[in-house]
Amino acid sequence: MILWDILEEHLNEAAFLWGQWERSLRSHRYVLREVIDGPEERLLAHVEGLREGGALAIERLLRPALEEEEAGLFCTAAFTLLSDSMAAHLDTLLDGFDEASEQRQSCIRRVLELGGGEALTARLEKILTEGTAPASVLATALDAVSLRQPHPRVELKPFLSSAVPRLQAAALRAVGRWLSPLDTAAMARPLDSPDASVRDAALVAGLLLGRRAAWSACRHFVDARAPAMARAALLVAMGGQPKDIEMLTKALGAPELQGDVLRALGTSGSPAAVEACLPFLRNPKVAHLAAEAISTITGLVVEGPFRREAPDNEGDEDDAPLVPAPEDELPFPDHEAIEAWWREQRKRFMPGTRYLHGQPMTAALILEALQQAPMLRRPALALNVTIRSKGAVRLNPDGFAQEQWAQLSRLRPASISHPAQPYSDFVQTL
Repeated sequence: MILWDILEEHLNEAAFLWGQWERSLRSHRYVLREVIDGPEERLLAHVEGLREGGALAIERLLRPALEEEEAGLFCTAAFTLLSDSMAAHLDTLLDGFDEASEQRQSCIRRVLELGGGEALTARLEKILTEGTAPASVLATALDAVSLRQPHPRVELKPFLSSAVPRLQAAALRAVGRWLSPLDTAAMARPLDSPDASVRDAALVAGLLLGRRAAWSACRHFVDARAPAMARAALLVAMGGQPKDIEMLTKALGAPELQGDVLRALGTSGSPAAVEACLPFLRNPKVAHLAAEAISTITGLVVEGPFRREAPDNEGDEDDAPLVPAPEDELPFPDHEAIEAWWREQRKRFMPGTRYLHGQPMTAALILEALQQAPMLRRPALALNVTIRSKGAVRLNPDGFAQEQWAQLSRLRPASISHPAQPYSDFVQTL
């Protein structure tokens, strides 16, 4: 006998926990183990309860939930349906994908990355091989397959030449994940694209393939203070020489770029970046970002005497997003206390050395941080590891935390051969 009230409780609880789990993956309040033992464990337990409902639960609860607008309900139902890899469920999700809301498309992309097994991967690969689906569906399938499948079984060339930016960007991300060969001309075109998503994907793919043109483009975008330069700024910060960090700090003079630059500087490990961030502790709009950058480099915890109440921003209430960004939860710093602390501590930090959490950066320290640092810092750390390992280590910071933990537990420092050197030292080819 099926207890429908129990199954409905599983669905509602899982829908709530889906949102909690997604937020925890980017939260400064969680570390990886806490995500595993908290929202993720509870979410997966409720999903398992739904699976045990079988075909009747599919028809009575899960398929109707696909008509709901609430993201948690839709994502939970879609993820649970895909767990048995039935092609019919995939077709249900992809029918009308082009006309679906951005929120619904985002949910579908997410569950295709996370759910199902080899049968689902094969079904997505068939969609790509046929190549007749709308470009948005092909892009979604390609992103999912390149995350799910470690080796290419799909021809990327037609997608790389697509006139649709979303599909071209997905193909470039696949190039980076699979380290697929790309000739010089095919690399140059997307680096020059007017679409930021295409450029960003090309920058990362180029660095993973060892293309000096990609590194030069990163530096060019920062030096030119190009619009939408967040990814380039991050890459320059993680892989730049002292002169590159200086170039990046000069971009702080442009108010519209301050947020992106401060986010990037925290990944640089540079004492000079700490100096550049200090004045912005006094700017209430970006003080939390400046403090987070300083904390990432020095290990200072913005709590106790280093934290104070954020000022009221009553005039900004109309501009506030409906869903706060993860960074909005960062503690507001006491600038005087942090400035005094830095005056005492700066002598410990040597110019030209990269630091992470107050220690000189090593491969072992980076791997430790991926397990123990706040979740907010992990996407940049994961990208840095992928580039510094020349693509040998592929970490997906958006995947299930228990899978990330298992992968990290198998890694050894030797897998990161260039833990602190500038990217230019090992990006040598044309």
